[in-house]
Amino acid sequence: MKLIQDTIHGLLKIDDWMIKIIDTPEFQRLRRISQIGFANLVFPGANHTRFEHSLGVMEVARRLVERMEIDEDEKMEIVASALLHDVAHLPFSHCSESVVERHLGLNHENVEVVLKRGEIREVLRDLGLNVSRIIAHIKGLSDCNIVKGDIDADRIDYLMRDSHYTGVAHGVFDAQRLINKIVFVDKKMVIDAGGLRSAESLLISRFLMYTTVYYHHVCRIARKMFEKALEFCIEDGNLKPKDLFYMDDPTIVSFLRASDGYPKEVVERILNRRLFKRALYVEIRRVGVNLNRIDPNTAEREIAERAGVDEEYVIVDIPKLANGEEFKALVLVNGVIKKLDEVSTLVRALRDAEKNSLMLGVYTPKEFVERVGKVAQEYFAVDKTYQSKLF
Repeated sequence: MKLIQDTIHGLLKIDDWMIKIIDTPEFQRLRRISQIGFANLVFPGANHTRFEHSLGVMEVARRLVERMEIDEDEKMEIVASALLHDVAHLPFSHCSESVVERHLGLNHENVEVVLKRGEIREVLRDLGLNVSRIIAHIKGLSDCNIVKGDIDADRIDYLMRDSHYTGVAHGVFDAQRLINKIVFVDKKMVIDAGGLRSAESLLISRFLMYTTVYYHHVCRIARKMFEKALEFCIEDGNLKPKDLFYMDDPTIVSFLRASDGYPKEVVERILNRRLFKRALYVEIRRVGVNLNRIDPNTAEREIAERAGVDEEYVIVDIPKLANGEEFKALVLVNGVIKKLDEVSTLVRALRDAEKNSLMLGVYTPKEFVERVGKVAQEYFAVDKTYQSKLF
């Protein structure tokens, strides 16, 4: 066993079997994957990685499984799943994900892309761990929802960790009380009524972290620029989408800097913080067209053509709801299990608050902001009076 001092959870006890997984090249790659993409362009302290987050999720999962009445092998399986839940994350984390989803229909939860090859496959086999069951835990397809759920080990750790490293206090909640108030019914995490306020606090923290950090306009602009550079390389045949599963931040940066033309220009802009600017930035509810029918690529092409700007220099950003349409976390109230949003008016209100917080963005270099902005306003039928108040 080894001891690791963690910034968030303190001293972590790392068993020998965990060390064997951690020491594989596939897991060590996570040291070079930033936890929240380009957030350090806004929050200079946000330089933490998927590596330490994965250790943190493992620790939270271990605390939770100790409250379950299951055998040691099953506990080990759940803790291993928590440790490996992000092993397939792409360079700059979610900043690469939509590109891979578009081309391959895969995302970071498709850990089989990594776990079924290389050294890590052999280690898991030697440890007697069932890869298919680990995959099921990570994708939320198992009986147990410790690794993936509305309130899970992943969210508990990343909110605490991201809040600490960004310096944004919105991610602070009583994690220990929440963990202590979780009970298990048929292996499913259920929050005892005494932990309701802690659960609400976690989800409110998550909402505030999205609006303040994850969806900060600078983070969104850098992410969309990065996506467009990757798409350019893929369309030119210089990059295979699946290769991104085996690359890290330094590797993709070196690749883009070695490229010619647009990809190189974009990565240099990001690295030197010469980002595109907001030509249009409005709440989605203020938009006069049905955004579900808008293809961002088509919109970029048509706006660029009307504005007399090269298509490469127009980016349309239509963000998606982070939590979907409902919260599925369960609460035990007077002996009856209910959905969290059935017993909490605060949680129900979060759905509407999240929808109302989403912003439509159109980004372009500074010199094109005025003409692109005028065209984008008309294209998306945005009230000009409202738009003018934002800048």
